[in-house]
Amino acid sequence: MKVVVAGSGSWGTALAYVARQAGNEVTILCRRADRADQLARGEHDLLPQGCLGEGFPVVVADRDRIPEADLIICAVPTQKIRSYMEGPGAALARDAIWVSASKGLELGSDLLPSQILHQHCGVTRVAAVLSGPSHAEEVCQDLPTAVVVADSEGSRSEVIQQALKTPPFRIYRSEDRVGVEWAGALKNVVALGCGIAIGQGLGDNTVAALVTRGTAEISRLGTTLGGKRETFAGLSGIGDLVVTCCSGHSRNRTVGCRIGGGESVEEILDSMDQVAEGISTAKAVHHLRQKLDVEMPISETVYRIVHEGMAVEEGIELLLMRQPELE
Repeated sequence: MKVVVAGSGSWGTALAYVARQAGNEVTILCRRADRADQLARGEHDLLPQGCLGEGFPVVVADRDRIPEADLIICAVPTQKIRSYMEGPGAALARDAIWVSASKGLELGSDLLPSQILHQHCGVTRVAAVLSGPSHAEEVCQDLPTAVVVADSEGSRSEVIQQALKTPPFRIYRSEDRVGVEWAGALKNVVALGCGIAIGQGLGDNTVAALVTRGTAEISRLGTTLGGKRETFAGLSGIGDLVVTCCSGHSRNRTVGCRIGGGESVEEILDSMDQVAEGISTAKAVHHLRQKLDVEMPISETVYRIVHEGMAVEEGIELLLMRQPELE
């Protein structure tokens, strides 16, 4: 298949690597000429040296003609999807098969990436969703990885599965696009909380409790929004949550660790080249939780620490003071 990857960050590049390994004709659409030059040499400043092998065919927005595509993978940060599709991605075919590989919620609208693409960017059919425990660094080193592609059209998810699967990159199918996409968005808030606890010097017991109770929170909100409960126990739910909360590769966990260590959110974000989606998602989840009256004490505490300036010690104390009930 002819595959175009929109977004040349670490995750978009990792998916381009997988698509090429699977035998497709792959092009990466770059916004920046310097990133395009890197990729053409088989390099990427956010990925391990030498892991990509040969260079990629690349096109630079506003300079090169975008090739035709059977399959378009969107790996643009959620908050930038609209501006990207109006600018660098304006010429991308809206009637191709689209896969959303972005995670998070758009501030102000509370829309998921697939909804932004379909409702506001002209993509003809709601994009399928690719999610699961999958750090880009490990994918590009051919370490075994399992993800899920979710779409209400079973035949389309089969096409995507066949197009992207390789021996180390296993793709399972789901019809619960809503649950899979919500799980991928919500887990980043819990990962921030785990990072904050780690930065405060708390132990494995604390992290395990946050992951477990965080899963319950994600499931409560996700099922209220239309997802299936079993989805949150699968790869896109507990699988992605565990890897995001426990791995040093995780940007959201890393940001949380720095907050727990005493740095301000502003200082941390100013020092980062990559996006930690949990920061903006925490705010969106706060509004959704209030609107839908869903109890989410961990997510709410993370929101108050990150966006309202609550002291980390006060947030931890509030969680510890909660009355334990039936599990």
